Amino acid sequence: MTPTSILIVEDEAIVALDLRLQLQELGYQVVGVAASGEAALALAARHAPQLVLMDVRLQGPMDGIAAAEALQRQHRVPLIYLTSHSDAETVQRAARTGPYGYLTKPYQIKELRAGIEVALTKARMERQLREADSWFAHTLRCVSDGVVVTHTDGRIRFVNPAAEALTGWPLDEAVGRPVDEVVQLRPAAAAGRPWRSALALVSQVMHDNRPAPLDHGVAIATRSQDDRLVDIAAGPVNEENGSRLGAVLVLRDGLPRLAQEAQLRASEALFRNAFEHAPLGMALVSFSGEFILVNDALCRLLGQPRASLQQARHDALTWPDDQAHERQRLHELASSDSGVVQFEKRYLLGDGRPPLWALVSVSTIHDAEQPSCHLYQVHDLTDQKAAAEHLAALAEERLRRRASELANVAKGEFLNQVSHEMRTPLNAVMGFAQLLKMQQAQASREIVDQYAGHIHTAGQHLLALVTDLLDLNRAAEGQLKLALVATDLGATLAEALRLVQFDASAHGVSLESQIDAPLTVLADPRRLCQVLVNLLSNAIKYNRPGGAVCVQVGPLSDTAARLQVQDNGIGMTAEQQQGLFQPFERLGAERTTTPGTGLGLVISRGLIQQMGGQLLLTSRPREGTTVSLTLPLAPAG
Repeated sequence: MTPTSILIVEDEAIVALDLRLQLQELGYQVVGVAASGEAALALAARHAPQLVLMDVRLQGPMDGIAAAEALQRQHRVPLIYLTSHSDAETVQRAARTGPYGYLTKPYQIKELRAGIEVALTKARMERQLREADSWFAHTLRCVSDGVVVTHTDGRIRFVNPAAEALTGWPLDEAVGRPVDEVVQLRPAAAAGRPWRSALALVSQVMHDNRPAPLDHGVAIATRSQDDRLVDIAAGPVNEENGSRLGAVLVLRDGLPRLAQEAQLRASEALFRNAFEHAPLGMALVSFSGEFILVNDALCRLLGQPRASLQQARHDALTWPDDQAHERQRLHELASSDSGVVQFEKRYLLGDGRPPLWALVSVSTIHDAEQPSCHLYQVHDLTDQKAAAEHLAALAEERLRRRASELANVAKGEFLNQVSHEMRTPLNAVMGFAQLLKMQQAQASREIVDQYAGHIHTAGQHLLALVTDLLDLNRAAEGQLKLALVATDLGATLAEALRLVQFDASAHGVSLESQIDAPLTVLADPRRLCQVLVNLLSNAIKYNRPGGAVCVQVGPLSDTAARLQVQDNGIGMTAEQQQGLFQPFERLGAERTTTPGTGLGLVISRGLIQQMGGQLLLTSRPREGTTVSLTLPLAPAG
């Protein structure tokens, strides 16, 4: 710890030196020695000592007592007199400077040390007290309410600036005056309730040792005798041991409160007027669901008198199917900052009447910044719902007529396509049959076989077309029944490959297959084989001589399998792929000798979808086409 710094003021050098050595042996720090009052003031200003040891008789015109007075004014430093003068006049003069000790020479070193420690302790306690008083005074000066502190006898000890403004008494003039003189309570303003003076109020709280409740709207007379309304409270001020120190009065200007109350009354009147005369149904509903207040418009909407409605629960009037949705929206209102929620609901009307459709806006009403209830605004949607239903009926009728027209157009186009597709092979059958009839006598066996082959080929095409048309029609009508069973995907693929092997050899296309793992899918085995044959046939027909078709089978996920058919044939453009799944769309192949009906992919995708899978196709011109189909795996066991 830093040693205590002491300034010695002594005009005899030998005495000063001896005192300095003694103090240093005791552990103190001597910051300087002054022989005159002027020198003492200069050293104190330079070193700020914690204690001054002062002799009365000094060199120069200023004696020790005058120097002590100057030190107290300038530095408030604690001081002990060390002097050989003990006459009454000197002691009285010295006492008026507020010393912390007075030792006469000669003195014992123990006496000096005890005096120094007592002086330092006393000075520290007084400094703490001054700091506490300063904190107290500065704190009260910042309080917006008027604060008046009294002694136990009712005399003023302190008033803060707010109290000065309310009473008209400044602090320096109010201190020491009776509290009744500064805080003058008007008896007339307290008509209808017991009146007490400020002194009586202070005496009561000190006697009862508890605060008095806040009294609103009390008139006080200011120093200029103008009346002001205040809200006044009082309480005792005690020491830690419980002994009385005085009392405190708290004065709050009543005008802002009265103005706020008037504004609240006006606002409430405005709200009630708007609430009662609003064209919308309005209600205040508690968070637990009870009606608090309803207006006439809501009573008319719900067909119930006000008294009956306010005794009912709001949720009891809500259509049961709408209650869960309403609770959800109210929860959203409570957990968000949106401020309002809107939703449609139905109110029960009773007497067998249909429910009332309403658009409801709900907001939260706050009381003292705390949510207190919900404000419901109910707008009747009966007319709007009726108009909307009428418009919906008209729109539905228009859509029905339009759909019928489009269906007729589509049916006509479809029949044109079917007739066109059937006319070509029928013309071949009829033409070659007529040729056979015309040339039956002259025709050679070779010509007959050739014509018969053409007729057979055209018949096969017609049969495939009719079969595909039947499948397409059954699928459209939902009559294409599938038997979904656990199906070995590898075995079904092997059967399809066997069926197209001759066609592949005829086109010079090689077939390759890769099965990563045995897979059992949930599918119709016959229809799945039909789909695979169709995909493989397309990959062969639209390939190139020497081309290849690669089939890869593997798991897609824990619940699905994937089969890919990839060829390196002619491929398709993006424009061609857009019309790929349209019935009879062959993308220009109808002008070639490549057989087909344009229905295979359409039927295949429908079959795969009915089996719970998907069929996707990707293609690039002159690079080839990849068809991927996915199927669900059959459950284990």
